[in-house]
Amino acid sequence: MVISYNFENFDLGVSIPTTDNSKLVDEFQLINLDMSSVITPTISQKQEVFTLKQVHGTDVVIISEGKIYHDGNALNFSYSLDHSLEADGIITNDRNIRVGIRTADCAPVMFYFDGVVGGIHCGWRGLKSRIVKKTVSLARDKFQFNQERAKFFILPCIHVCCYEVGSEFLEWASDFCLRRGDKIYFDIPRFIISELKEFGVIEENIYYSPLCTSCYSNVLPSYRANKTEDRIVSFISLKS
Repeated sequence: MVISYNFENFDLGVSIPTTDNSKLVDEFQLINLDMSSVITPTISQKQEVFTLKQVHGTDVVIISEGKIYHDGNALNFSYSLDHSLEADGIITNDRNIRVGIRTADCAPVMFYFDGVVGGIHCGWRGLKSRIVKKTVSLARDKFQFNQERAKFFILPCIHVCCYEVGSEFLEWASDFCLRRGDKIYFDIPRFIISELKEFGVIEENIYYSPLCTSCYSNVLPSYRANKTEDRIVSFISLKS
């Protein structure tokens, strides 16, 4: 099932490996941090999406003027290269190219600003290595990122209610950990939001999905819940 959010300058959506069910649509609402806006999606048709071979690193791919810039090389853009380039961030200013992030508990963070879109694969390893900071910094350096107009979307991922981690997380993310007795839980969305705010992204332009992939593992892929090989594909593209 493909769920889409329609914006004036770009399209945003998620594709999940389940049969179409209109009753699920409202569950995918996006809420911004200052609680001033709720975005309700619709069901749409499946489309081709360019994704990465994600490796929990910090490499970022740039697509511009029909070229893919990756690891010091420039390749002609083609959807045939889907899921073949090792990286965890993607940025493009080319129109009508749908770029995506694959997840099954990690957070897909999609963004738009001034004619540029992209996505970031945010698992704990990437977050610890500052994948968000690296991607946004690169977008700022290459495309004059404007933090006051940028919009960021944290789409369905595992939430603090279910993401139990080891005590080593307290060494680098203690402010984003919750203790319950002798157990520790990590809050991925709150960590990401903190990093975005460091760049001056305003709360009304940060949106999140309240869906926890583990809690909703009956309809969303969750590796923690059931070791699934299925993935959510979150995607974004600039309109013509």
